[in-house]
Amino acid sequence: MEYENMRLTRRQCLTLLAGAAAALTPGFCRAESERRLLRLAVSVDTLAGANLTDARTAYQVWIDTAFRQYGKATADVVSGIFLAPAELIREVRQGRIESYVSTAQEFAALADLTDPAAIVVQDYQAGGMEYLLLVHKDGPYRKLADLRSAKLVSHQHRDMILLPVWLGTLLAANGLPAPEHFFASQTTQTSVNRVILPVFFRHADAACVARRDWETAVELNPQMGRDLRILAVSPKVIPVAVGFRRNSNAAARAILLDSLVSISRVRAGQQIASLFDARVLVARPFSAMNDTLEMVRRFERLNAQQAEPRKGKT
Repeated sequence: MEYENMRLTRRQCLTLLAGAAAALTPGFCRAESERRLLRLAVSVDTLAGANLTDARTAYQVWIDTAFRQYGKATADVVSGIFLAPAELIREVRQGRIESYVSTAQEFAALADLTDPAAIVVQDYQAGGMEYLLLVHKDGPYRKLADLRSAKLVSHQHRDMILLPVWLGTLLAANGLPAPEHFFASQTTQTSVNRVILPVFFRHADAACVARRDWETAVELNPQMGRDLRILAVSPKVIPVAVGFRRNSNAAARAILLDSLVSISRVRAGQQIASLFDARVLVARPFSAMNDTLEMVRRFERLNAQQAEPRKGKT
């Protein structure tokens, strides 16, 4: 198995290999096989516009194909595969789910239960990715406060799941109201061009996109880079990852990790890769999400503080 840039001690490697060897030994008893079961669930919030039926089918095909050679007891999915965030968090905390594809907000709620050795993320997110707030260079917007009552359009994509968190903390840090009270309107588009072009043609005031999408757009149309400018840049974040519950079976976890990092190299996994615009998945220690989780927690504290005055009025 090859986990890119993943640091495991020699003792951890030997433990994983020994467990895997025992699990695959002919005659491995049924009771032990059942103990090895890893239950996988996916947060419905990771869809971000993707078709639920297509996503459910893609995951099921991958699970059935990837683990056929190891036996059904190695990994399975919860009924329906996708769970609402609150249900996913509850099921993990109660020990009924051992592997989860979750947003950073859900990881913040599960950090104490998540195995610190490894999470799995898309390669371009491994070091964090940035969101950009774009405006027209000839417009009146020189600083963030100038966007009060502006029309904002954003990209609807799973990469952008943390956009409300960033905007909320960014505005608060500048002494400005929450996004829903600061902007005149907030709309989303599934096409990056339909996010950027309204600002380019002065039909919208500001746009939010991922830096990688902005750089691709400028490469295809250099005029965008000349007429639009970046007003604000987010910290580097990891919006979505795959995690494992602490103390889940090491042998089964090693097999699942191996299947994940090779997902785009097998036909069954390519359906998921295509659905979510994924390329290569890589393993990283859970600490790679520390900065992301800190931003999420600041946002949660901010929401809690804002909720106090409202409670006092009821």
